[in-house]
Amino acid sequence: MPTRIQPTVNALQGDLTSLDPKKGAELIDKWTADMENADWRGAKTIHANLVALKKQLEGGAPDGAKIKQLLTDLGEETSRAANHVQGSTGEGLQQLGKSLLDAGNSL
Repeated sequence: MPTRIQPTVNALQGDLTSLDPKKGAELIDKWTADMENADWRGAKTIHANLVALKKQLEGGAPDGAKIKQLLTDLGEETSRAANHVQGSTGEGLQQLGKSLLDAGNSL
């Protein structure tokens, strides 16, 4: 999971409307694989929101309001989870949570 943090942050800091939805879905696949069997508070909610976001990206007619809400929810959930992780991974997750919130607010 730690190796996915920076590439995800980088993708979120760009112009989201110019991102290829397929690439976004591929990145989400990597995260959902990590989250599927995670056994910590909030993991199931994050997993469910990642699946919902992927469906939006692959659906052909994404709902901007729904994507905004999912990104915001994921940012809040990731930030809460990061509070329980030590060291550089926790710091990376805090940065990821902020990037998700910023991305949601930018839409």
